[in-house]
Amino acid sequence: MQLKSKEEALTRIVELKQKAGFAVGMAGLQKQKARVALSLDASGSMIPLYEDGTVQQVCARLLAMAMQFDDNGAADAFLFDTSDKEVGEIFEKNFFEFTTNDLLKAFYKMRGGTSYADVIKRIVKKYTKTAGDPAYVLFVTDGDNSDKKQAEAAIIEASKYPIFWQFVGIGKSSFDFLEKLDNLKGRVVDNANFFSVNDINAITDQELYQRMLTEFPLWLKAAKEKGIY
Repeated sequence: MQLKSKEEALTRIVELKQKAGFAVGMAGLQKQKARVALSLDASGSMIPLYEDGTVQQVCARLLAMAMQFDDNGAADAFLFDTSDKEVGEIFEKNFFEFTTNDLLKAFYKMRGGTSYADVIKRIVKKYTKTAGDPAYVLFVTDGDNSDKKQAEAAIIEASKYPIFWQFVGIGKSSFDFLEKLDNLKGRVVDNANFFSVNDINAITDQELYQRMLTEFPLWLKAAKEKGIY
């Protein structure tokens, strides 16, 4: 569903904020602070999902979650194909313009293959420059990557830092590698979770939030016990 006006987008975000707040409360995370990021696949196969409003809806859902955790109520946005870039912050006030203009302009300049490692490293660098709240990264992709060994090494290295990775596979592809990252050996602490959905627009907001928060509380506890944050 494409949000066609700023007013419609703001109404949707208000609705989502209530649902995200409920899910955060059910997970016992009402007082938890976190930096929030969205890492979006920008390979060519993602074109329909950008153009039909699916990516815009993903951004809205994550922004509502970010507003529960992040001090300034924003989500940092990253795009990746075989390259990667940070494309700015999504706020409630700039959401409609960002998702209908800035995000699409950046996406149309990419559309290559799919690599994970470099964007993982970029996000780690951003959130380890200075001390701060732990980070929650929603990593959305519709297909396989060409840099499996490098991505494994990047996630193992990232397990030293206060960053949790929620991988989401969208579409009908096989996501064997993301499942492997979810269960990867050699990490300081289990720093990732994975789930897939054929059609992310078909899953209810409440169910999506529940899935997004399934392992985050467990990671927070384990990371704290290890002195990671």
